[in-house]
Amino acid sequence: MKKSLEELLASAKAIIGEDNTSDEAIAFIEDITDSYSAPKVDWEAKYKENDAEWRKKYHDRFFSDVKPEEENDPFEEDKPIVKTKFEELFEEV
Repeated sequence: MKKSLEELLASAKAIIGEDNTSDEAIAFIEDITDSYSAPKVDWEAKYKENDAEWRKKYHDRFFSDVKPEEENDPFEEDKPIVKTKFEELFEEV
């Protein structure tokens, strides 16, 4: 049976003690509260949404009339290639 937050805190209080204010006891109670009240995420809906988005992108990649802009290669520049001799690599500037 799934317990409510109040029932869990009552069980924790019975185990820890009512006057226990140690760091460990406070951290434990905080963990229970945070874990129980964490926002519920509908992972199945998120998965389906993500899957549909990627399927559409994949479909559009091949069947769309609009071509995606080509990304420039950051390592490829319009600078002319300068040839360097092996000896020049070790010259002092």
